[in-house]
Amino acid sequence: MRSAIGSRRSWSRLTRVAPLILSALPAAAAPALDGPFTERQAERGQAIYNDHCAECHRPDLTGALGSSLIDGAFKRSWAGKPVSDLRTWIKANMPPNAPDTLPDDQLDPIVALILMKNGVAPGQTPLGKANAGGLFPEE
Repeated sequence: MRSAIGSRRSWSRLTRVAPLILSALPAAAAPALDGPFTERQAERGQAIYNDHCAECHRPDLTGALGSSLIDGAFKRSWAGKPVSDLRTWIKANMPPNAPDTLPDDQLDPIVALILMKNGVAPGQTPLGKANAGGLFPEE
């Protein structure tokens, strides 16, 4: 019986002290949990993706000739990195037969689609070069 009472006291102390301890920790960069993209932009991205990317990466992003854009390996390679890095990489390297040819008005919806398919919820602001600084979500 005594241990149960002692446990309640310890729990009570912990619940009072934990917020103070957590508030003293340094803040980490915020992950891109609510996109810097809109749902409409990601939907538009599907049509553009189908024209430029689906031949190699499949319409469902699971990969074929090109790698999957939604599997664990893809998520691990981008987890915690700025979305701007992914955007820059796609712009510089894709499509492989014509790298650095996608204009921003096509690139941003494709990146929005990739984010949405990787579990990032759409937000209120369309994705663009200026607001792609959020982090790709951790797996």
